[in-house]
Amino acid sequence: MYFQCWAVMCCNVPEARVFKASRSNNFYLDMLLLILFLSTMPVLYMIVSLPPSFDCGPFSGKNRMFEVIGETLENDFPSWMAKILRQLSNPGLVIAVILVMVLAICYLNATAKGQKAANLDLKRKMKLQALENKMRNKKMAAARAG
Repeated sequence: MYFQCWAVMCCNVPEARVFKASRSNNFYLDMLLLILFLSTMPVLYMIVSLPPSFDCGPFSGKNRMFEVIGETLENDFPSWMAKILRQLSNPGLVIAVILVMVLAICYLNATAKGQKAANLDLKRKMKLQALENKMRNKKMAAARAG
């Protein structure tokens, strides 16, 4: 029993959380992410679909604003860095990285839930053991007195 007590006190320490708005499964943070996504949509729409004006600084003479990125990679960076950046922006790699991150989040969430359940179980066992010790002490005291 002492080992389980030590395990609860030392090993199963809950992770420190910097910010937690509520206990509703991160609903607040999900809403913040949704609002961030919705607020970037107009800017992304302008960058991708609208042609820039003819006298718009670095975008003048371009059909789309994002053409400046490819031109910058070709002209301003070394060729080896441009190759690396093209490989890193490959959709197959980006999707794979996103999937790995989602799997890591799911794993960490499941691990946290498992640790929480283990903590609750060990705390329940400790309470039962304390109750049994009290009963045993009362019986021993009654036997000595009687």
